[in-house]
Amino acid sequence: MKLGLGARIGSYAALAIVSLFSMFPLYWMVASSVRPRNILLETPPPYFTTDFDASAYVNIWTNTPFGQMFINSLFISIVTTIVTVVFSAMAGHSLARLKFRGKTVISRGVLITYLFPQILLVVPLFVAMVNLGLVDTYFGLILTYMTFSFPFGMWMLTAYFQTIPVDLEEAALLDGASRLTIFLKIVLPLSRPGLAAVGIFTFIHAWNEFLYALVLLNSDDKLTLSIGLYRMLDSETVDWGEILAATSMIVAPVLVVFMFFERHLVGGLTAGATKG
Repeated sequence: MKLGLGARIGSYAALAIVSLFSMFPLYWMVASSVRPRNILLETPPPYFTTDFDASAYVNIWTNTPFGQMFINSLFISIVTTIVTVVFSAMAGHSLARLKFRGKTVISRGVLITYLFPQILLVVPLFVAMVNLGLVDTYFGLILTYMTFSFPFGMWMLTAYFQTIPVDLEEAALLDGASRLTIFLKIVLPLSRPGLAAVGIFTFIHAWNEFLYALVLLNSDDKLTLSIGLYRMLDSETVDWGEILAATSMIVAPVLVVFMFFERHLVGGLTAGATKG
């Protein structure tokens, strides 16, 4: 049903208002991070100003270990994302195509583990990492993040693989292709939206995660950005300009990743509802 001109104008106006309302906190954060200190602390602070001061960004990079923490977070997030996508794809395709005993139990059991609140698993996972000697290591934190991202990725990709016609794989088998070749050259290229969706959610979770990074990491040279920001807020003197500058730089990579893969993300989330 087509909307009339008045209804369309009203819809666009409502969408614009909601968009502005949603984007205002992001604008306020970035704008405040480049304001001089005297203007930043005004009460009430101005919504707009032409004064510009980037000293907070300079101080963050020169006087704090922000650069090292940025590299740490980027490394942990990228490795977690790659490993999660790879294992989720293999497990999801196996559950979607193969028939074996215990398939339903495995599928539901992995999904149930994803439903547990993270706070409930802090002590068990910490004890496990201590016994494995993985406390205060990148690998230990990556493995911990995978305990939450892998079940989601496997569950989502299983549903996505089921939307791909099985006839394509059967035809390739008849032509002599191995299952590995079919998986790499047929299934994965057709599953880019689903893989992108899993990758984005995994990256965002690993990038923003705070609780397990706080518990498992002790060395200053291995801290992530979320812990660094927490320490800035927990210090005796709080420099709001530097905190806003650090927050802006923490948000930037997530926005870049999301905008770059937005088209694939939408396709991955809606594929299960639009394909038979």
